Amino acid sequence: MKYGYASTILAIGAFMALPATAADAPKLESAGALTFGAENVLFVGDTRAGGVHAYAFDAAAFDSQKDVFIGRSETFEGWVLIDEIDRKIAGLIGVDPQDMKINDMVVHRPSQQIFLSVQRGLGPDAEPLIVKVDKGQLEIVDLAAAKHSFVGVGELPSDETLEFGEKQRDLAITDIDYYGGEIFVAGVSTGSFASKLRRIAYPFDGKISQSSIEIWHAVHAQYETRAPIITQEIRELDGTPTLIAVYACTPLVRIPLSELKDGAKIRGEMIGELGYGNTPRDIVSYTDPMDKKNYVLVTNSSRSAVRVALSDIAAAKPMPVEVPNNFGPAGVSQFPIATEAVHLDMLNADWGVSIRRSVDDPRHLELATLPLPFFLDRAAHAVEMNFPGAADPFGYRKHKALAR
Repeated sequence: MKYGYASTILAIGAFMALPATAADAPKLESAGALTFGAENVLFVGDTRAGGVHAYAFDAAAFDSQKDVFIGRSETFEGWVLIDEIDRKIAGLIGVDPQDMKINDMVVHRPSQQIFLSVQRGLGPDAEPLIVKVDKGQLEIVDLAAAKHSFVGVGELPSDETLEFGEKQRDLAITDIDYYGGEIFVAGVSTGSFASKLRRIAYPFDGKISQSSIEIWHAVHAQYETRAPIITQEIRELDGTPTLIAVYACTPLVRIPLSELKDGAKIRGEMIGELGYGNTPRDIVSYTDPMDKKNYVLVTNSSRSAVRVALSDIAAAKPMPVEVPNNFGPAGVSQFPIATEAVHLDMLNADWGVSIRRSVDDPRHLELATLPLPFFLDRAAHAVEMNFPGAADPFGYRKHKALAR
């Protein structure tokens, strides 16, 4: 989803939705997009309840993971924190691995503790749970131990299905970002301008600023209003806070936050196209420990992850509109990163953490670390340098290989 001229019309209408008190806030009905913000507050997207839950934990609720072994960066060897994590979560919640799903993953950065949104069951009656990782062990998070508040996100799509069976309601909240005392909630609503972006101040006061989004899509060579932002990140570009958004099928768009004013109609800019036949999964931002430059990394369902420099995003010119189809990758400069990840987040400044298909048994998932800047676990691949007597240009063999 990278290069392309993106014009995004955002019609923002603020409305009031009374904030729920702890007593009357709806229970967690589904658990999808996760993010941390405002110190120790976990935000959870709930498409069934039609809003976002905020769970404010005491600092003591988080267990520091900073003494947990995560691999060796000098030799680009990551580490499997939990093998067959799907089986182990299934055992924890009492179901077959085929009857559970991991929807999202987020790291609580101060403690480096990993949290997962999980569902027990796959149908409309699936039970939502939040699971955390504590020194290699899985635990169900006691949400009742946190101060709880909830805010609705406005009009919601129906349970009507898309062409191949996905329910529109499941796309009501696709991603959540926290920035500057607000959460930015992407997803779909109703009407022909279904793609939405909501700005909601935290603590919740019931006020919601909602934007209807139109973008130019280079693959289809047309303006589009329905497919939502799938993943997003807010960073400063030349000092300007900017939403970097990656859409379904697969434009990369930048939108300065200053333009997202109540009632405004604006056009953002599509600056990249990641390539057709693909769906974005996650976007993370980081500083490369080698060149000290700032980047975002976008993971994809059917293509390599791609690294894009923030300086390039800031400088990129919008892709032309109303031109023949461009199937991409195109637009802003993209560097492929061969990272397979179902879910990805930053563990700390030097390491990422992913849920990926098991290297030894792809029928199952594992939770594994990935050293920067290449997000590559070298031990997962058999190459020339692994063989006795082969050249060792990087001096890796002065270190004994980590026991797997």
